[in-house]
Amino acid sequence: MTNISNNDIQFIRDWMAKEDHLPKDFTDMMIKKFLHSCYGSLEQTKQCIEKFCAGRQNMPELYTNRDPLSPRVLTANSITTVATYNIEGDEILIHQLYDPNLEKFDFYDVLKSFSLQADYWINHYPVFADGHIVLLDIQHYFLKIIPKVNIFYFRHFLLYLIEAMPVRLKQVHVFNCPSYYEKLYLLVKPVLPQEICDIIHFHPNLESLHKVIDKKYLPVELGGEAPSMKTQTEQWVNKIEESRKTYLNDNLWKGLAAKKSKSADNAMNGSFRTLSID
Repeated sequence: MTNISNNDIQFIRDWMAKEDHLPKDFTDMMIKKFLHSCYGSLEQTKQCIEKFCAGRQNMPELYTNRDPLSPRVLTANSITTVATYNIEGDEILIHQLYDPNLEKFDFYDVLKSFSLQADYWINHYPVFADGHIVLLDIQHYFLKIIPKVNIFYFRHFLLYLIEAMPVRLKQVHVFNCPSYYEKLYLLVKPVLPQEICDIIHFHPNLESLHKVIDKKYLPVELGGEAPSMKTQTEQWVNKIEESRKTYLNDNLWKGLAAKKSKSADNAMNGSFRTLSID
């Protein structure tokens, strides 16, 4: 549920219009999601949007050359699944990598694929959850994935997701964990705030996950009763491809640093925004 008023949406739109460095093509849906994620706080919303736009500008590896029909993006889409499900007022966000031999895996392409899915979710998915529960399947995160990953870049990307995405992070469940999962976790744990580390839970298998997430809220691929997550991913990918022209714009929702005012710089220097953590 959300109680965001049209006046608040217009306030943010007017503020963005006055800031030369900010984009002018945010939809009402996007503004509403940012306001909702920040519990209606106008100042927190402004800071979150600043970081969202600046982050896109500062990560050209992910936010340029995003043609949904390019061979590299198509390959990344073929080995990843991104889906959402409602659970008693909350929203489950699932990400799965399916590449048993890691033959198709490319670090930047997989993140670019995710960025396209996230953009679709922000702009077209009208769900305003009380909290977000992230489920991450790492069954195919073998040790040989480490040389294929830019760890420092991935740390930066994780902080961007925490700081700048319009979510109310409530829980993170990492499942299908291999015996060496702690080695993988230690690669990113040093940069995560303690309040984030406190809500991350690890599960060796689906049975363990089912003890904390009722199967009726999980897709059939995860032993649940909800509709297929692969079908949902295919539907989203088709929608993204239909909107190809939008994603060919390399400046989509980016902040232009050269035009940033001093007041905007001050807004960017804040600490982590308030998170919804139980």
